[in-house]
Amino acid sequence: MMRVMSTTASSHAHPGRARRSRREEYSESTRAALVNSALELFAEHGYADTSLDAIASAARVTKGALYHHFPGGKKALFVACFNHVEEDVHDRLVTQAMTHSGTPWERARSNLRTFLDICLEPTYRRIVWQEGPHVMGFGEWWECEERHGLGLIRSMLQMLMDAGELEPLPLEPLARTISGALAGAATAIGLAEDPNAVRADFEQVVARLLFGLRPADAPPL
Repeated sequence: MMRVMSTTASSHAHPGRARRSRREEYSESTRAALVNSALELFAEHGYADTSLDAIASAARVTKGALYHHFPGGKKALFVACFNHVEEDVHDRLVTQAMTHSGTPWERARSNLRTFLDICLEPTYRRIVWQEGPHVMGFGEWWECEERHGLGLIRSMLQMLMDAGELEPLPLEPLARTISGALAGAATAIGLAEDPNAVRADFEQVVARLLFGLRPADAPPL
């Protein structure tokens, strides 16, 4: 289970930074405890079957403290959990893209495989793809999803076009098309009785879509 980390320890590790007050440190650690507890409960029991009392109890804080940090209550906590999960996935994919030593095409294929593997992870499946659209409403959910993922897709496609691996197509429509395909894959995996089989099928389809966009004079694979 991914955890929300307090920055208190890092401030001690870097004495040049401005010291945080004890009140600020406590507030930050309380918020992190609430998000961690809510994330575990939402992932295990679902949004509807998780109460604020259970979250406060698991975080070892009062319900008043919960509302102090999240005046919007359970939905606000869910959105915080959603954003934390998405930020974690984004950071993992960026790190992989930056450290992969292969060609641009190999880096893109590797990131595709990793994303589809992440779609099999229970917390990501439930929070982002099963619960997210219903709890947040489709408009807010899709806006958040694009905010976390579209920039990475755009950068990857630009890298492929700069390397001559893709036709020089209009970037924004292309990025949104691939984003929609990946969202469809993640949704199908999230709802599937056999998610591993669905994941394998979508890797084949999305990779074939990208391959079809390669120019005739693209570098050999």
